[in-house]
Amino acid sequence: MRIIHTADWHLGNQMHDINRTEEARNFLKWLKAQIEEKSAEALIVSGDIFDTVNPSNEARKLYYTFLASLADTCCRNVVITGGNHDSAMMLDAAKELLEVMNIRVIGSVNNLLPEDMVIELASGGAVAGGGALCLAVPFVREVELRNLVEVGDGASGVADKDLYSRAYGKLYEEVFAAAEKVRAGREIPVMATGHLYAAKLEGRLEGARADQKSDDGVKVLDTVGTLGNVPASVFPDQLDYVALGHIHYSTMVAKNPKIRYSGSPFVMGFDEALLPHYVLCVDLEYGKSAVVEKLEVPQTYIYRRLSGTLDEIKNQLKEYITLKSEKNVFLEICYKREAGTNAQEFLEDDVKLLPENIKVVSWKLMEQEMLFSSGFFEDFSSEEIKNLDDEQVFRQLILSKIGLDPESSEAKAVLEKFLPLFISESNS
Repeated sequence: MRIIHTADWHLGNQMHDINRTEEARNFLKWLKAQIEEKSAEALIVSGDIFDTVNPSNEARKLYYTFLASLADTCCRNVVITGGNHDSAMMLDAAKELLEVMNIRVIGSVNNLLPEDMVIELASGGAVAGGGALCLAVPFVREVELRNLVEVGDGASGVADKDLYSRAYGKLYEEVFAAAEKVRAGREIPVMATGHLYAAKLEGRLEGARADQKSDDGVKVLDTVGTLGNVPASVFPDQLDYVALGHIHYSTMVAKNPKIRYSGSPFVMGFDEALLPHYVLCVDLEYGKSAVVEKLEVPQTYIYRRLSGTLDEIKNQLKEYITLKSEKNVFLEICYKREAGTNAQEFLEDDVKLLPENIKVVSWKLMEQEMLFSSGFFEDFSSEEIKNLDDEQVFRQLILSKIGLDPESSEAKAVLEKFLPLFISESNS
């Protein structure tokens, strides 16, 4: 059976107030064309369909219009699972209606038995009774994970560092056991979905700084601690493929080619502007390794980050002043702070010379310019302070209290201890 694996659409997202409706519409049109061109019999969407729990009417219209458009294609199965950005209630509201079109939605694990998350994917091929089975596991919130396993006394609300691996391991084990009953000895492949942070990702973020994260707020947990990370061992070895969402770039887990994140089809932060974005075309066959083809998503807009000293950025802007582009171009200025100089005033004349379809939408300080001291905010303008996010402020407050050099091993050890607690709380 051939499936298309995608995730993290974030319909309704407005990064830096950019209206991205046209981007989403173009992607969904392209995705339908890929389904038809590749003769895919199933579409798997592994969470974060919407950017917020209360998406706009326009975002909802994009979603339902696209699903309805699949009725006249070869795609006989659609499986949609909820992500941490989604409202499970909103996704599940139309599930009975969508089931008429063989579109199965699992918004959350609440009140579900393991067998309720086992979905048979029908095939037009020679195999009778179904082409594959899918363990449709959505994002599972911490309170739901705690209901799955005993986690000790939970004194003072401190998170159990083994909670995620134990709870997810039990969940996937139970749903797989239910799938085995449904498979009943038939020689058909079994796959699973998930929306979670997996440990040991390969690719882009290996060796990243401890403070690196995407602009949209997705933390790189491999580099700031292990709280909330799930090892590849939670997925039963007998699974033929695991279709994951939550990480916004395409990657394998623990170098295992059958456990993959598709990544988001869109640029979700200027730090990933130069990365290609994909959906995955996966061929599943019983007893054989999954064959995965990465389909690069064409981008409607161009995103670029200009970084360096103010003089260096001024020189970089010259390229865009003379650039002839048919696409809209959005720029982020990531600058080194210079005492006594207002960055926006310094670059104001250059920015005014940019063509109408090229806009600066974000100004931010370079990470290495963050100074950690008790008087950190005293020398910053209100505009610069506005560009600091919650995690940067949290880091600065920690280091101002301990009074250590931010680059010292002692300071890094303190951050290693406390940052995961902030991330866990902000993701809950």
